Amino acid sequence: MSRSPLHSEPAAGPRRRSLALPAAVLLAAALASCAPPPQAADGTGGTLRIAAATDPGETLNPYASKQSPTQELRSALLYEGLTHLDPAGKVEWRLATDMTPNADRTEWTIKLRPGVKFTDGSEFTSADVVASIKYLRDPAHAAQGLAFIERVDPDAVTAVDKTTVRVGLSKPFAPFKDIWANVLLPMTKAGSAPAKPIGTGPFAVKSFTAGRQSTLERFGAYWGERPKLDVVDIIEFPSQQAQANALLSDQVDVASGATPAIAKSLAGKNDIQVLESKGDFTLRIGFNTKVAPFDDVRVRQALRLLIDRDQVVSNALGGYGRVANDHEGGTPQCGDPGIAQRKQDIEQAKKLLADAGRPNLSFAITTDGLLPGMQELAQVFAENAAKAGVKVTVDVPTVPEFLSKWTDWPVFIDFNPIPYLPTVIGSLLPGRVGNATHWDDGEFIRLADELFVAPEQQQCSIMNRMHRIEHEQGAMITPAFVNVLLPHRGTVRGLVPDVNGRSLTFLTNVTVAG
Repeated sequence: MSRSPLHSEPAAGPRRRSLALPAAVLLAAALASCAPPPQAADGTGGTLRIAAATDPGETLNPYASKQSPTQELRSALLYEGLTHLDPAGKVEWRLATDMTPNADRTEWTIKLRPGVKFTDGSEFTSADVVASIKYLRDPAHAAQGLAFIERVDPDAVTAVDKTTVRVGLSKPFAPFKDIWANVLLPMTKAGSAPAKPIGTGPFAVKSFTAGRQSTLERFGAYWGERPKLDVVDIIEFPSQQAQANALLSDQVDVASGATPAIAKSLAGKNDIQVLESKGDFTLRIGFNTKVAPFDDVRVRQALRLLIDRDQVVSNALGGYGRVANDHEGGTPQCGDPGIAQRKQDIEQAKKLLADAGRPNLSFAITTDGLLPGMQELAQVFAENAAKAGVKVTVDVPTVPEFLSKWTDWPVFIDFNPIPYLPTVIGSLLPGRVGNATHWDDGEFIRLADELFVAPEQQQCSIMNRMHRIEHEQGAMITPAFVNVLLPHRGTVRGLVPDVNGRSLTFLTNVTVAG
């Protein structure tokens, strides 16, 4: 899920982004056991202080139409979905324990986990799932996760009994289980959203001040393995350098956003360590195909030939990444799609621009610079483009301004942390809030429809054909996969790397030494 206003992981979305869910083994991943994990004895694991990016427009509503990574981080600790992605990117059961389709996959029966409590102490039942899905599905609410469940028929969502829900679809959809792992599709107590949403997560809200700080406390009646931490404080800072300074001065225990340069400068100082998550998290440059000259595929191909991908990895990412090839990741079970690696070719780029009647092209790349590497990617591209006489400037508006015009920017920096299927649904098909490029390719759409009903053994072939269309006709430069870096104090124990770059959503075994 991209950042869409939707974004994230992402993710979407925004998005944005989705922690929603923000890159992983796709949907063929085996689902974990239905049995709930053992509950940990209540104990004192201390207070974890997390530095995060300032978001003055944030809300506690997990269905909000515009979400930053800070809001998605908090939501992942307060709310849960029917399924969930583990740190390896595999789909696990969460609030559901089984999903069974009818013969043509136009109806799914969901079995819910019994004995789950909301953080206000009330019981979680099928009525809450029905209410959550209907809320998400209502276009009037502009929920960021709506795009992922557009095939759900809101009039065919019913509670069969206390722990059973039946969901009818407008079209067959095979990967139904997997889509509910998206962080943008949580379950909340019926009637509680959007004003005072109540979730079933391992933490509950103690206090919240938008743009400044969230204090979450451990939920003692959580159904699963209870966190060892007593409190999580999410403290917001205006820049990544401010986060780093707070970590150095012991104001926080973790800096959630750090450029490679900042992470390298912190490592080893004041007992600071750096956790590195490797996966298919991408930063990409998007081109609005409704705006000339980016509606011309020759121009988009030329711009892709200008970028030096090795320089992106070495300079913008400080070596923490690997070269990508202008198509999305998130399909590691399928192997290499067999597309020749695109390399920098200044002369061919100049020829394509001349053929398109745009030999002296100039434009601005817009980014809010919210995540590490965004501004650096834009700057590397600007330097590369100058070699072909293309003038590129970099604009950095505030986060609210950037999101308020999400689908209007001619050229922008986006990110994607989520697997391929939700990426297709949320940001690569026309009409999706995550599709800020407004890309609309008929053959890609046809293949997506085929993918949504295909048996597992046929999915890789279809996805590889879709990757080829992205590579040849798409509206984004995807130059590299990014390793997500998490500087933290040595007193923090139990953090785990995550293929989606969302390590701070897995806090069950984390402790902070006194």
